[in-house]
Amino acid sequence: MSETIAPRCLPIRAAAEYLGIKESLFRERVAPEIASFTIGTRRLWDRKMLDRWLDRQSGIESATAQTRPRSALDELLNT
Repeated sequence: MSETIAPRCLPIRAAAEYLGIKESLFRERVAPEIASFTIGTRRLWDRKMLDRWLDRQSGIESATAQTRPRSALDELLNT
């Protein structure tokens, strides 16, 4: 039985495809906001960081932050 493992690190073309946008839009809007890294000669983006970026864009991240219970540290720091 052969399983396909989804790569966590994506080159620009795959990262843009993962988000459902064109590579040019990825370069313009996404790449400046998400840190990339290089392995050898390949510039890569972490899929988890792409997910976080998309959550921020859609408002999911801020909604989650507003609904999470406050911790004792939050209370102490008054955040």
